[in-house]
Amino acid sequence: MKGILLFTVLLLAICATSLGINAALPSPDGALFAIAILLSAAFTAISLCIELGEGRINDMGDVMKMIETGQSLRLTLAAYALGSSLAAAVTVLVYHGLLEG
Repeated sequence: MKGILLFTVLLLAICATSLGINAALPSPDGALFAIAILLSAAFTAISLCIELGEGRINDMGDVMKMIETGQSLRLTLAAYALGSSLAAAVTVLVYHGLLEG
């Protein structure tokens, strides 16, 4: 259960990162990336809670195994959406930084 709490802290850190991205990027881009990250983080958290409630996961290793093997399509899609939105936001931040400097 300690791993699940660590995963929750990680999701909260991702939410804080999305707020930072919102502040760093210009008006429409920052808000869109922040919304995409927050929605996918929320969907990941909801999927994690559903899997916990159904008793399919007990530890952080179970979460990673379910995502890697695709046993839970809901959790796998949420995790991949979260990763993709974070990667896209970082790419735009780097590109924006290269254009300015």
